[in-house]
This record gives sequence, C-alpha cells and structure tokens, in this order.
Amino acid sequence: MNGTDTLFWRMGTNPLTRPHVTWLWYLDRTPDWHAFLDGCRWTVRKLPRLTHRVADTPVRAGTPAWVPDPHFRLTRHIHRMRLPEPAGPRDLLELVEWRNNADFDPSHPPWEATLVEGYQQDQAAILLKWHHSIGDAVTIVSVMSRLLPEAAPTGVPSRSRPPGEHNARQPATVARLPLSSAAHGVSDGTRTLLRETARWLTTPRATGDRVRLAGRAAAQLLQPVARSPLLRGRSAAMRCGMLTVPLADLKTAGRAAGVSVTSTYISAVLAAFHRYHAYHGINHRSLPTLVPVNIREPFETGAGNIVASVRIAGPIGDMPAAARMAAVHSAITEARSALVRDVYTALADLGSWVPGLVHRLFVPPVLRNAVDLVVTSVPGFSRTTFAAGAHVANAVAWAPRGGAAANISMASHDGTCSIGTNLDPAAVTDTGLFHHCLEQGLQELVDD
Repeated sequence: MNGTDTLFWRMGTNPLTRPHVTWLWYLDRTPDWHAFLDGCRWTVRKLPRLTHRVADTPVRAGTPAWVPDPHFRLTRHIHRMRLPEPAGPRDLLELVEWRNNADFDPSHPPWEATLVEGYQQDQAAILLKWHHSIGDAVTIVSVMSRLLPEAAPTGVPSRSRPPGEHNARQPATVARLPLSSAAHGVSDGTRTLLRETARWLTTPRATGDRVRLAGRAAAQLLQPVARSPLLRGRSAAMRCGMLTVPLADLKTAGRAAGVSVTSTYISAVLAAFHRYHAYHGINHRSLPTLVPVNIREPFETGAGNIVASVRIAGPIGDMPAAARMAAVHSAITEARSALVRDVYTALADLGSWVPGLVHRLFVPPVLRNAVDLVVTSVPGFSRTTFAAGAHVANAVAWAPRGGAAANISMASHDGTCSIGTNLDPAAVTDTGLFHHCLEQGLQELVDD
C-alpha cells in the first residue's frame, strides 16, 4: 500500500469515516446469472488484487501489505438478490444504503458485487462496493473500461465464457503465503517508506523549498473556514439520492461562464446548500469544502489511490450562478496551485505512521471540524458498455463522506452526468428538501 491507501484503510476502523465506495450499474435487462458469475470469475483472474486481503502491522502503524487470501472463495463476494415487486428507484437506493453501511470482513478481500433482479419488472442492476484502500474511482473505471466489452454479444448462450478463457469455471487460484512472509513484506514496505522519506527530507533544498511547500500544503488544508451551524450533527447513517443532468448542459453553462465542467457542477451543489440554508432562515457565507483531485501521471494505470484533496471555502451566499461559478473556479485553481504531488505523497506516507487507535479516536473529530462537504467528480464510461450481455444504461457512484455532512459525487456515462448524494441525516435533516434544492441548482445553470 502507499500512504494514501493506508490512510483509507485506517479510516475504516471508525463507522463515522467508513471509506466504502459504491457504484450502481443500471442494466436494460436481467442477464443470465451463470454468465454474470462467469464474467466475475474472468475479471478476478485478470485482476489478482481482488483475491488479496490486507495484512496490517502488529501495532497498526506504518504501511500494511496486500497478501493473497489463502481462503479466497468467489461466492463470498458475489451475490444475487431479487427486489420485492413492484420495485422502483427508491428500492435500489435503500439497497445502496444497506450495503454501504455493512463492514467488510478484514480477513478477506474488501469488495463485493451483487446482481439485483426485479427492478422495474424486467430490468436489473449490478451493485459494486469496494473499500477505498483498493483504489480510487479513476483506477476502477479505467480497469473496468478495459475489461468490459464495447458491443453486445450476438447469440451468446447461457453459461458462456469470455473469449480466450477456457477454464473460467475453475475456482480462482491464489498463492499460499505464510503469515511470517506477510509480516516480512510489511516490514520491507516500512523500511522502504522510511528510506524514501529520509531521502526526500535530506536532499538539497529540503530545508528550504520543500519544507515551505509542505507547510503551504498543510496550511491550505487547515485554513480556517467557519462551519455551518445547520450541519453540525454527525452519524454513521446514510441517506442517498440520485439525479441526472445532460453533460452537454453542464458544458454549455461552464463555457458561458468561462469555467470547467467540474467547477460548474460544484457551483450547482453549493447553490443547493445556499437554498437549503435560506429555507431554514440561515445566512452563511461559505462551507469548508473538500475536493478530491486526480494527481496520477498518464502512465500510472495500476491499482491504488493516486489522489489528493484541496480544501476551499465553498461560496453559499446569495449570488448569481455565473458569479458562483467564477468564485468556485478561482478558489479551486488557487488551491491546486499549492498542491505539489511529492509533498502530498510524503505527507500521506508520514501520516500512515499514525497508530490505528489514534485514527479511530481522534481523526473523525478532526475531519468533522474541518469539512462540512465533499464534492467528487469522477470519470465514468465514455462509450457504450455491456456487462454479462446486458447494456449498462447508466452508472451512479456514491463516495464516502469521511466525517463530512455530505459527499456529492458526479460520474459521466454516455453523455449523461449522474449525481449520487451521500447525506448524513443527522446533519442534513430534511433530505427531501435538499434534493429539491439540488434540482433547482442544476436547473438554474440551464436557465441562465
């Protein structure tokens, strides 16, 4: 694991910071169960990381290692269920809430996939859930885009195997690794981390430019931004929702304001919080807002988290849509200019040395007092995609709150932007009102 992977793993020890990522793929029809199961077997064969579990250090400090699970069984991770009829969108959202709040067994690989049948009679969905320590959404989407077919198979019989795989029905094989070997791997990773960190700090200019860069990055994340008095409550519960907007509409609105699609989308979310606060008679200028940023290089396509975060004072005052978009774009641009990958990586690596008990007891209060909102934008499938012979009509993501009151996530799919809302009902007490406000915030972009 790298430092960021480790931080996500340790965050999982407290329900308030449970780092589960959930994706829902809407299918145009119900696929054959055996074809789905065979497809999962084939995927696991292509992605050995899915057969690995986490071996942590004895004191839960330093970087853990991924090691083969000697008791891996695919059926522990692949499930099938049928919704009670007549099932609609809310039934799927309640399923997302239920599965998202279930912890993974740390002795096995932290992921699962469920084929959900009975949605709107003849349709179905695939619910994917993984621990954020496996990788960020960019990693997962990139991998799945390479594995999933671009065209519907013609004349595929049931129980068919993906091309080129002649033993798909055989259980996935994993190497046996003694626990002592796992511990040795962890200690090797710890020594490497110490060596690289020491080299980073002792190279020329370390006491000058690099120390200043580290201080600048830390100051950017810790800048004082007043929390909202309306969003003070925190719990481990989740209330989720979903909205869609054409990608073309966001591009048009962003182009008119001279900002990116991401800045346009974030401004719509902040406009929703402005309306939500106004409804409750509260005038608040800004929210401490965390925006994850992809920092990977084009050649980096492996597993893991290659992501950083910038923190801005998200404007939720009363202002025109164009002015809010400009303010958001300016704030993100300034925050990103202070983000140096080497500095962020070194800070994450050093943070992995914080003992697990400290993470469980102290990190959630720190995050709660530092962030009210997380706004995430991830790439989706840019082309027509099929899973087990069924067309993936839409894909929606729900990202973890990490101690915030809400995480609003947007993923694009075949020209449509789907927005998944992960709300803490202890903070956003009227979730129906908030979703109405978000609809208005998105409509405001189209109307202007």
